[in-house]
Amino acid sequence: MKQEVVKYAKMCSNSGLTVGTSGNVSIRHGDMMYITPSALPYDEMKEEDVLEVDLRSGEVVHGHRKPSSETPMHSHIYAKSPEIKAIVHTHSTYATMFACAHKPIPPVHYMIADIGREIPVAPYATYGSEQLANYAVETLGDNQGVLLANHGVVAVGSNLKDAYRRAEVIEEVALLAYGSYTLNSVNPLTEQDLDNTLEGFKTYVSG
Repeated sequence: MKQEVVKYAKMCSNSGLTVGTSGNVSIRHGDMMYITPSALPYDEMKEEDVLEVDLRSGEVVHGHRKPSSETPMHSHIYAKSPEIKAIVHTHSTYATMFACAHKPIPPVHYMIADIGREIPVAPYATYGSEQLANYAVETLGDNQGVLLANHGVVAVGSNLKDAYRRAEVIEEVALLAYGSYTLNSVNPLTEQDLDNTLEGFKTYVSG
């Protein structure tokens, strides 16, 4: 478990989805979660730095570091649905531009269907707060990803591979949407287009 958290945290850093100590990664295991520590650069992170946190109490069970400031948000999202078992939170550039503009990412590319029909924006709240955790859960709804106003991105999945892939997809679609707005020609897919894509995704989802 800890090895997986470190692996995907480093992947976030190496791919540019996170910079410095921004963002965080967690995986759920029963009533516990393993989450990245606060204020530690990903390239320095080791398995022993990952924290084990009780989802019911929010208390650290094992670990010598301080857990991510967004531990409440991760806990709230896991409490929302037993199907969510992994979370990747990033500050990826283009998606965060939309978050700062309080603008949902429109369905300009079919891959967005892996996340939802658009990527909605949760209202702003101070990082690490219970209010932010509540907004994230409320806005996430049935989607597999959400923007946090003036903050960043959250992607979820049944495992870290899925959550990480979705974080990449959100950033890719955000870049394409940004380009569409720049070219002054935004052409979102229709509801039927998205329905057809979702039907296709039942047997195939690109990594």
